[in-house]
Amino acid sequence: MNKPRTLIIGLEGSTFDILRPLIRAGCLPNLSQLMSQGVYGSLDSWPNINSASSWSSVVTGYNPGQHGIFSISDASIQKGTAWHFMTASERKKDPFWRLLSESGQYVGIINVPISYPADCIHGFMLAGVDAPSVHSRGFAHPPDLLDELRGQGIDYIIDVPTVGVVSHRETHQCPVQVQRMVDAQACTILHLMKTRPWDVLMAVFTASEKVQHFFYPDHHGSVDNSDWKPIRQLYEQIDDFLGKALGLINDHTTILIISNHGFGPAHSSPNFLNPLFSQLGFLSYRHDQIHFKERWLKKLLFYSRRFVPLNLQKPLAMVFPKLYQSALQERLYSNVDWSKSRVFAPPYGRKIYINLQGRQPKGSVSPKDYDSLCEQVRQILFNLTDPSTGKPLVRGVYRYEDLYHGPYRDRDADLFIRWDDDVRYDSVCYMDERKPIIVPNPKPKGVRKWITGWNRPNGIFIATGEGIKRKSHVTGAHIYDIFPTIFYLQNLPVPSDTDGKVLTDIFTEERLQQHPVKQS
Repeated sequence: MNKPRTLIIGLEGSTFDILRPLIRAGCLPNLSQLMSQGVYGSLDSWPNINSASSWSSVVTGYNPGQHGIFSISDASIQKGTAWHFMTASERKKDPFWRLLSESGQYVGIINVPISYPADCIHGFMLAGVDAPSVHSRGFAHPPDLLDELRGQGIDYIIDVPTVGVVSHRETHQCPVQVQRMVDAQACTILHLMKTRPWDVLMAVFTASEKVQHFFYPDHHGSVDNSDWKPIRQLYEQIDDFLGKALGLINDHTTILIISNHGFGPAHSSPNFLNPLFSQLGFLSYRHDQIHFKERWLKKLLFYSRRFVPLNLQKPLAMVFPKLYQSALQERLYSNVDWSKSRVFAPPYGRKIYINLQGRQPKGSVSPKDYDSLCEQVRQILFNLTDPSTGKPLVRGVYRYEDLYHGPYRDRDADLFIRWDDDVRYDSVCYMDERKPIIVPNPKPKGVRKWITGWNRPNGIFIATGEGIKRKSHVTGAHIYDIFPTIFYLQNLPVPSDTDGKVLTDIFTEERLQQHPVKQS
């Protein structure tokens, strides 16, 4: 009897809004073939639409309240908080590769975010972008894996931190550095597929998210237009890899193509919340002179980002987390008077924090006022409109307990905003009891001013293989469902306490009858 194998390819931030036009134009023949031979549909990630929490949910099957990873850092950037970059060491639930390895299966893991340090699994592993560098101790398992790759002429690249900087110079082509990274990662995957035993192999291309942030095209234009070229080049390169990978597998291999969240045009970046809260009396700014230390910290961050090589910035930030946090705090909240501020929003405007006494370093809100303040802010958000059209801007506002469960559910923000991503706006209107308050969206600075695309909840799911339906559309899939579905594909009992479910709708009745879902 042939053992089942599962090949999982992650395309970070990928969306059918990009794939469908490229497929219709004949640019992605291998992805087109996979969709026509199997099932496909949206993969919901809400509320986990940042890379750290979403990939952690993909590989564990749990919501962040259970696995403990909410973002790339462990706290809001506020003076006095204990802050550092998150790695797999902080994850509270085991990823599927540990459990499969313990069951005797060979597992290969390549470039999955939040996987550093690499686990000593039954197989091989190269950690993700949470690693300080490819030279960091614990990046590879076995430790000599990078030496093996170099012996094959592969100079493995973990990340390209310069995409935002070069995007305004190379406006109509995929940056050469990104193409080199994708090529190195593709060659690595193909080499290990050919030379190492594996039952389950998962590899993630993070380049798709990076390029989409700065080169997201005009949906209404032709894919032959120049603004589509960077995206088209990238996905053609990935599609070429897929064609080579398909030539290395047998009929007993299931292929999953997934993304951790979706993407869309950055019509607007809702960074107006703190100015609005200031006008409404929820956030207060100091008017005294900025002290020398604060000016020094702001200049330190500015000049380090300008003159320190980009490939050294993250390692230095990880070596000096307190200094980096202090400098970042001064840049984001330099004039905030925390003693008089009750509410604040971090960048990108999807979360709201209450400045709670006993939790925040300079909390000003009494616990007895917490619930009423949350509801007050919630109602304000629901009343935000586009001043030019009158259209509401917010689809939903949620408390953390509405979205998460588990022992770590209160480690994230207090309120979560689901914006109407289809509404374009340059300013926001709030109608108070006396008159409308109109707040313009602040112009982004630095690299952010070149952002053209941003994260959205609906990613991609494509599956093909033995026992998978053909030419079928699947609905209701969530990133929590990938973990249990992998176990089912490998004919293993599915852990019963995960937040996800086996995606039984993608399988034929014959497959489900021969291999009913079993739980452990």
